[in-house]
Amino acid sequence: MNSDSQVPPSPSPGRSQPGQNSAQTQPVQPQQILDALPVVVWQADSQGSIISLSARWQTFTGYSSQLSLGEAFWDRVAEQEVALSRQQWQTFCQQQQPFTLYLNVVQTGGTFSRVLVMGEPLQDEQAQPIGWVGTMQLVDELEPASPELDYGQHFLAAVLDNLSNGIVACDSQGVLTLTNRATQEIHQKPFRQIPAEQWADYYQLYRPDGITVLERDENPLYQALLGESVQNAEVMIKPAQGPPHTVLASGDPIIAKDGQTLGAVVILQDITERKKAEQELQESEERWQLALQGAGDGIFDWSLVTNKAFLSLPWKQTLGYEAHEVENSFEGWRSLVHPDDLEDAAAALEAHFKQEEPLYQSEFRMRCKDGTYKWILARGQTQRDADGQPIRMLGLHQDITPQKLAEQKLAEMNRALESRVNTQDSQLAEANHQNEALAAQEQTARQQAQVAQAETELYEKIVNNIQVGFLVWHSTDLTSIESFELLMANPAAERLLEMELQDKIGDLIGAVFPDYVQNHPNNLLALLQVIRSQQPRTMGNASILLPTGATRVLCLRAFPLPDACVGIAFEPTADASV
Repeated sequence: MNSDSQVPPSPSPGRSQPGQNSAQTQPVQPQQILDALPVVVWQADSQGSIISLSARWQTFTGYSSQLSLGEAFWDRVAEQEVALSRQQWQTFCQQQQPFTLYLNVVQTGGTFSRVLVMGEPLQDEQAQPIGWVGTMQLVDELEPASPELDYGQHFLAAVLDNLSNGIVACDSQGVLTLTNRATQEIHQKPFRQIPAEQWADYYQLYRPDGITVLERDENPLYQALLGESVQNAEVMIKPAQGPPHTVLASGDPIIAKDGQTLGAVVILQDITERKKAEQELQESEERWQLALQGAGDGIFDWSLVTNKAFLSLPWKQTLGYEAHEVENSFEGWRSLVHPDDLEDAAAALEAHFKQEEPLYQSEFRMRCKDGTYKWILARGQTQRDADGQPIRMLGLHQDITPQKLAEQKLAEMNRALESRVNTQDSQLAEANHQNEALAAQEQTARQQAQVAQAETELYEKIVNNIQVGFLVWHSTDLTSIESFELLMANPAAERLLEMELQDKIGDLIGAVFPDYVQNHPNNLLALLQVIRSQQPRTMGNASILLPTGATRVLCLRAFPLPDACVGIAFEPTADASV
C-alpha cells in the first residue's frame, strides 16, 4: 500500500451525481483535488538532512523509508558518487534556491536506478529557512517529450501526505477519488475507487457504539456530497488488522466557480487516545464516587494551588449541614473550627507541610449547624510537586465526640477522687496534732471513706456500663515497657477483645496480650510517656489478635491515673475485624 496521496483517473461520466442527472455531471480534473504523481516525496531539515521519505521510496529501492533517513540516505547512493553528490546537495541547501539533481540509487538487488531529485526551500513568515521539501522520480518514468514537470502538483501531494489528519474525497457521483497517508494508516487498507454504497463495508465504518454499521446516508462524506457542512461527526473505524479508531469527521462539498458540485471532502481527526483517556477518567470518577458513598467518615480533597476543596456530603452531614451550606474551600473549614482549637489545628497542618510530620493528624472541635460543637479527628496526607512543594491534600474527618466525652468524664471523676484523697490526708494529719479531737476526726474520716467508697462504686458502675472498652494498667517499673500489670477491665473490654479478663487481674501485659507487646513496642513506650507527662494521648489504630485467631482494629486513647497507673479507652474502627 502506498502512503502517498493518490488521485486515480476520473470515473466514467456514465455515473450520475445524487440528486442530479447525468447531463449535468462534470468530470473532476485531477488538479482540482490533487494530482498525486508516482514520485517519492521527501522532506529535510534546514541543514539538508533527510527526515521523511514517502512510502514509494521502498517501491523504488526496496529499502524501508524509516531505515533510509539522515546519514542512512547516503548509504543508498552509489559509492563512487556519494562525495560529489553530497557536496552538490549541501551547496544547494546553502544557496536556498530550488534545485534539481541526478543520483544513482542502489536497489536491494545490487542494481542502480537513475533518480531525478527536485527540491524546494521552506521558509517561515520572516523568510527564514526552516527546511526543504521535494520529490524523487525514476528517470526512465519521465516523459521524454515533457518540457518540464509540474512541480506544484508534486508539492501539493507532499503537503497532503505529511498532514497528521486524514483527508478523504469523492467525486460528484460518490466514488472515492483521494485518500492521504494518514487515512490509509487509520484504515490499514489500500485506496480503492468504490461507490458510496461500498464505503462502510470496505473500510469497516461504524457508529460511535462500534456495533452498528454506518449507513450511507449517515456517512459524513456522503452528507457533505449532498450539500451539508458536517462538523465533528464521530465515526468508529474497525480495521481487520489493528485496533479500532475513533475519528471526528468534518467536511464540505467541493463547489466549482459556476456553482456546480464537483464532489466532497472530509478531514478525519483521530481521537482514539482522547476517548480512551476520557473513558479511564470516567471509570476513575465512578470508583471515587462509590468510595465516597461507602465511606462512613467525611472525606476532604483540598487543592493548595487554587484553595478550592471538595468536602464530601458525609463530611458536612456529620455537622448537620446540607451540601450547599458549607463553602468548598479552606475558609469553609476554618470558619467552623472552634476558635480555641484553630491555632493548634493550623500548627499541625504547617508541620505536615514542612515535612516535619509524615502524616497530618489533629483533634479539634467544629461547630454544628445547631450551634453545638463536635470533636473531630482529622487525618490526611499531602501530594507534592517535583520540587517537594505541597499542592494537594486528601484526608478524612472522624467524629470522636463520644470518646472525648467519655475521656472528660473519666478525667473529672479522677480529679474528684484525687481531691477526696487529698482532703482525707489533710484531715488525718490535722488529727495527729489535735489529740482531743481524735475520736471525732476518726468518725469524720470513716464517713468520708464511706462517701469515697460510694463514689468508687458509682465510678465502677459507670465504667462497667459504658460501651467503650476500658483497661487500667499499673507500671511497677517506669523504665520498662513490660512492667505493666492489669488492675481493672470493664465488660466492654472483655466483649471487644473476646476474652475473660477478670481472672488475668495482676498479670503482666506480656502475658495478657503477647502479640500486642511484640508488634507494638512504641505504643508501650507511649503509655510510659503518658504516666510521666500526665497528659492524655491519642494512640491511633492498632490491630489486636483475638483468641479466635482473627484480628480486630481498635482506636486507642491513653490517659494518666494516679499512682503510676494509666487508663486505655478503645473502640472498634469502621472496619474493625479481619
